[in-house]
Amino acid sequence: MRRRPLISPFAVLIFGSLFSLLTFVGLLGNLLVIVAIIGDKRMRKSVMNLLLLNLAIADALNLLATTVEWVPTLRHNGPVWVLPAVLCPVIRYLECVFLFTSILTQLVVCVERFIAIAVPLHARRLCSRKNILLTICAVWCVVALAALPYATHNKKAENSFACTNFNRKSDFWHFYKFAEFVILFLLPGIIFLFLYTKICRILWAQNDKLYENGKASQNWPKTMAQLPLFNDFSTGNSRANSCVGFAPVSGAHEEALKTRRTVVKMLVACVSVYFICYSPIQAIFLCRGLFNLSIHPPYEFVLLMNALAILCSACNPLLYTLFSSRFRERIGHLLCLCCDIFCRRNNVKKSETPRKMDKLTNQ
Repeated sequence: MRRRPLISPFAVLIFGSLFSLLTFVGLLGNLLVIVAIIGDKRMRKSVMNLLLLNLAIADALNLLATTVEWVPTLRHNGPVWVLPAVLCPVIRYLECVFLFTSILTQLVVCVERFIAIAVPLHARRLCSRKNILLTICAVWCVVALAALPYATHNKKAENSFACTNFNRKSDFWHFYKFAEFVILFLLPGIIFLFLYTKICRILWAQNDKLYENGKASQNWPKTMAQLPLFNDFSTGNSRANSCVGFAPVSGAHEEALKTRRTVVKMLVACVSVYFICYSPIQAIFLCRGLFNLSIHPPYEFVLLMNALAILCSACNPLLYTLFSSRFRERIGHLLCLCCDIFCRRNNVKKSETPRKMDKLTNQ
């Protein structure tokens, strides 16, 4: 039995290139984050880096899991499951586990930064290394249980081409998807907006204080220098286990303005990417599930929504880490090291080729 193609050859070329680019860039970015943090003893001691490491692992695994879906879909011009049928519920379950873990890790990062900035005196106790590790473990455990319906409701039937949820019209599934929308999209979105708005206000107020009565040099170490954003990749000192780092002061008024702008840009970027990537999918769910509207978008639109989800996983390591100059230096060092190794191998091969030719001629 032959299937009718759902997408045109031109769309296959466009989306194939887009998915390949996003997956490659996302995997490369997340792997660089993982190697940079694991390979540096000082960076591993920062609790912020532990959260970034967990985020990078979840995003990298999510990109790998989604590759199993989009490659055969574009190859066969429609949703086709080419792996053994037993892997259908497993892959769908893992996709959701990694995606949910990424979202909740971003939420933990948001809360951690708010604590470090709003209540810095309690940050060392609340955001200790032990508490962060326990939180990360709790996130994975909660997500593993929350995503179980995807493992029990998805399967590949004998007469079906695709891995499908055969109970998507049931009352339980509607309730589950609504709970997923509230817990993993609506509430995190509200928390992001509220806490990041508070953070911006605090930063703005602290920046104004820097200009009062020439006390900037006294106030700075107690406020801005304690922010984890500027000491995420701190040295392994005695306070490295805290959310708060105590970095030496190096800036004046212009540096304060630059720092504040950097923070605001990062916060706006994080919230914007989150909503841009997931709002269209959630809007379709609301129209179908709550308002009973019959919406059948073209399959190209469905692929575009999946591309946005992949884009979020690809952007997360950049948004949460590249604003740190120390991290950029670490990434630059890794890239230079890789280039150096690659060049040395090429030089060795080039030097060995004439020797082999000489041996052959001498024989």
